[in-house]
Amino acid sequence: METITIPKEVGSPISSLVHHGLFENERSAIVNIVHDLSLSKMKEYGRAMRRFETKYGVIFEDFEQQLNSSDKEDFGRWDDYIEWKAYSRAYHYWKSAHAELSRCL
Repeated sequence: METITIPKEVGSPISSLVHHGLFENERSAIVNIVHDLSLSKMKEYGRAMRRFETKYGVIFEDFEQQLNSSDKEDFGRWDDYIEWKAYSRAYHYWKSAHAELSRCL
């Protein structure tokens, strides 16, 4: 396991959470805080993706396939694709982080 150094201005509030009995130790505090952050980010990006799913009536992978197989250029759809792809990547990143952190709890 790698050891990291946390600056005092960051470590102090974390230690305070432990001191007040909210977490067992600093490691637990950090893991739980980032775990909660990952869940929040998944929800945020999931909502953004659902807006596109509602707009187009398909999931991202199907939209991507439709867009790539179309002979017609539609710049509005391509703009949405770029944004949707970024949301999809961010969602999957945070989902992976959430799963990894869940194993640490």
